[in-house]
Amino acid sequence: MLQKLRDSSAIDSLVGDLERVEREARGLTSKIIGFLNQCSGPIIIYSYTGYGYTPASLLYWSSLIFQSSKHPVLAESEEVSIYLLPYREDYSVIVFSTGEYSKLIQSIQVMRLLGVNYYAIAPKPPTGSIESMARHYGVEIIPVGNLVEATLYMTLASFFTASELYKTELNARGKRLFEHGREGFAFTVKSFIEKYVEVLEAVSSKSPVVVTSTRFLEAPSILLSSVLREHGLASTYLPLEEALSIKQRILGVFASTDERVRREFKTRSLGEGLELLLNLEPLEAIVYLAILSYVLYKLKQ
Repeated sequence: MLQKLRDSSAIDSLVGDLERVEREARGLTSKIIGFLNQCSGPIIIYSYTGYGYTPASLLYWSSLIFQSSKHPVLAESEEVSIYLLPYREDYSVIVFSTGEYSKLIQSIQVMRLLGVNYYAIAPKPPTGSIESMARHYGVEIIPVGNLVEATLYMTLASFFTASELYKTELNARGKRLFEHGREGFAFTVKSFIEKYVEVLEAVSSKSPVVVTSTRFLEAPSILLSSVLREHGLASTYLPLEEALSIKQRILGVFASTDERVRREFKTRSLGEGLELLLNLEPLEAIVYLAILSYVLYKLKQ
C-alpha cells in the first residue's frame, strides 16, 4: 500500500477513477436537490444505513451551518422507523444506504405505511430479486458495487448538493463552497495524498490503532478505520472522550477549526498520539476523508 502511495502512475490512475465517480455523482445531485426542494414539512431527516452515515452527515451539518429553513435531524434508519416516524406526520426523509438492504427495505415499508415523503439511494444490489424489490419501493440505484466507492459517490453528490443549495448563504462562505463544488476534487488529489503520505506511513507501521475525531468528522473517520482494517491493521473507531483513556496508538482526525480539541487531545491522550490535520473548510474535510478512504481501498485491490 505505502509503495503505491508514492507511485505517481498509480496515483494518476486513481485520479482518473475519481474523475469518473465525480461525473456520475453530479447526475445524482440534481435528483437530491429536486427532492429537498419539494419537501413541504418543517423537518427533514437525513437517514442512513452502514457507511451512508457520511453523506447523510454532510447534508445534516450543511443544513445546520447554512441555517436552512428546514429543521434537520440525523439518525440511523432503524432509529427513524422505531422512534421518530410513528409519532409525527410532518417529516420528509432522505436515506443513504451502502447496501444494507434488509434495514433499508424495512425502513421504507414503514415510511410507505405511514405516508412519509422519502427518497432512498443505494448501490446496485447483489441479486436480481433484491434489485426488483428495491426498484418496486422507488430506491435510486447507483451504478456502484462496493461500499467504499458507493460512500464516496453519495458523499460527493451530497457536497455538490450543498454547494448548490447554499451558494448565496453566509456571504463568502456560500460562494466558496459553490466554487469548490463546481471545480470538484479530482484535480487536487495528487497534492492531497503527497501531503498526508507520511502520516499514513506512521499509522500503518504497526497495530493496533484507534481512530478518533470530533463528532463533525465522526462518519468519515469510521469509514477510514474500516478501510485500515482492510489493509490488515487492527483498527477501531472511538469517540474522542473514550479514546483519550485508551493506552494504545491513537490517530486523531481533526479539521483546522478544531484547535482547542486538538490541544486537549495532545495534553490528555494516554496513548501514542498521531494526527491527521485537515487544513480545509470543515465540510470539504468530510469529502477529503472519504476520498482518502477510497484511495486506500483502491490501492488494496
